[in-house]
Amino acid sequence: MAEALTQSPIVTQGPYYPLADDIPLDKDNDLVQLSDNLNIAAGIVTYITGRVLDANGEPVKNALVECWHADHEGDYVYSTGTGRNAACDANFAGFGQFLTGSSGSFRFRTIKAGLYTGRTRHFHWGVTLPGRSTRSCTQTGWNEVAYANNGTQWTTQNANDNVFASLTAAQKASILLDFLPVEGTTTGEVHTNWDFVSGYTPVEPTYPGSGGFVATGEPVVGPNNTIRYKLTFPVYAGYCYEVYGNPTMADLEWAALPFSLTQTGAIDRHKQVVSAEGSLSIYVEAAALKGFYKVAFRVPGANTGTP
Repeated sequence: MAEALTQSPIVTQGPYYPLADDIPLDKDNDLVQLSDNLNIAAGIVTYITGRVLDANGEPVKNALVECWHADHEGDYVYSTGTGRNAACDANFAGFGQFLTGSSGSFRFRTIKAGLYTGRTRHFHWGVTLPGRSTRSCTQTGWNEVAYANNGTQWTTQNANDNVFASLTAAQKASILLDFLPVEGTTTGEVHTNWDFVSGYTPVEPTYPGSGGFVATGEPVVGPNNTIRYKLTFPVYAGYCYEVYGNPTMADLEWAALPFSLTQTGAIDRHKQVVSAEGSLSIYVEAAALKGFYKVAFRVPGANTGTP
């Protein structure tokens, strides 16, 4: 039941999430093997499956799940401001992403995280729900006594780890996971299942149907010192946009206006289909009554014939 769920604890992101310029092209949910590389990362292959659930225990579609952690020897691939760490396993991706479907499910193939001074074994997770612009970060650990690769017991265990020690008993129980052998494995592969339970109920973005709105035109200098009028307005991916003006009292009909996408470029189009959500600036030559224009938009797939 949803009432029995423990919200996943929100903890520090840490310094090893890759900067925007360092996020690799190979950022899928397989951290063990890079692109077409025939070699795989050193360490025990580990499978993690689970779901992203909202505050009501319902699965969340289109949640971005991100995973990053240290390699077999305890080195991170990425560190703030340094790019890829040359000391890290060259075959280890170190970072991966997965976008959930309607069941809220995710799946990662990685390795058992290595140990480094000051921390016990752990995975970092970032989950961004639809309608939110920031990721929620948590960490999961192994429900075990941690041993270094040379067989000696590690100094920092779950009980005295500086991140895990700050959690409540219920929170610890929700993120210290049991890893079981994969059935039929001959190489020691293990797996676990873990659900990320958010404290939020996601808000699915909504988009308008076909319609229009009024926008003002800002006078700017065009080619050869002519005057153009700049209109800037929000746009949605896949929508088609057109602009109409009413330049004189003698002609009260809205007239479709050609425009340019640059301040001094050719006036060469009557409509524009945008590829990404954001804002669009267009430039027209015709002055509108009192400086106002009508911007019309059509939903993706609508008839976009010449206006």
